[in-house]
Amino acid sequence: MKKIIVLGAGVQGTVFGVRLAQSGNEVSLVARPDRAQFLRQFGATIQNIETLETCTIVLPVLESVTSVSSADLCLVTVRREQIAAVLPDLARATAIRRIVFLVNHADGSEDIFAALGRSRTVIAFPGVAGSTERGIVRYVEISQQPTAVESDAQDIASLFREAGFRANGIKDIDAWLRRHAVFITAIGGALYEHGCDAGSLARDPVAVRRFILAVREGWAALDAKGEPSAPFALRTILCWVPLRFSVAYWRKLLGSSRGDLYFAAHARHAAPEMASLASDVRTFANEADAPGLCKLLRAIDRWKSESGNQ
Repeated sequence: MKKIIVLGAGVQGTVFGVRLAQSGNEVSLVARPDRAQFLRQFGATIQNIETLETCTIVLPVLESVTSVSSADLCLVTVRREQIAAVLPDLARATAIRRIVFLVNHADGSEDIFAALGRSRTVIAFPGVAGSTERGIVRYVEISQQPTAVESDAQDIASLFREAGFRANGIKDIDAWLRRHAVFITAIGGALYEHGCDAGSLARDPVAVRRFILAVREGWAALDAKGEPSAPFALRTILCWVPLRFSVAYWRKLLGSSRGDLYFAAHARHAAPEMASLASDVRTFANEADAPGLCKLLRAIDRWKSESGNQ
């Protein structure tokens, strides 16, 4: 049994926190005041939308990570634009032995390592998608993308597997995250051009084609820099199969209930995170190399500005 603090009680933090508690670990959640009040009153509830299995657990809820916080492990599940804000508190919490970042970022992890120490830090990415409805986290595990954990942290991958998550070891996790950021910002920009409606995007084969070509541009820019390749399954369906088959695959996925859960549900509520990722992507994919991708990155910026989601 491990003592675990989960910093962030949104979709990812709640799902990982409850599942890790179910597998016998001592878990506490750190949540914003409104979410903390709800969790203390009603507990943390998750529902797998495929099996409809529902679990509610009342977990200790903390206001913050402090210098006296003590744990074997802290899972950080905040959004991309919140990373810098949480590093000082984590750096002062020296009684937390390991810190695992389950965060979507693509600017490299050097600042995280500098703040917290390389040996103390693990970089990972969750293979879960979902949304919160009336306080209940409804989620699905993404079959095409298991939770990614840097390969030197097999103990963390094993911990996740014991909680029922599929987890893959990744040799160069920062390169993996850059590839993923190209993909997710391309599809995010395409969604924002369609009112963040996955079904609307699915009905527009020209827009789906543009999103696929934008991913190819961004990945080609990374190829030119000698970055490790994208995961085999994604590279196959986005780059290697004939374009018309790739368009058909993504139209079908986007038009299904998974299209909303995998992509649109998060994008609707995460414009600041998507804009931060777009900024990350611009550091390695410019207008000359990836004009189609940069057009979709601008769609992200417009959505954030026009939605007032700052």
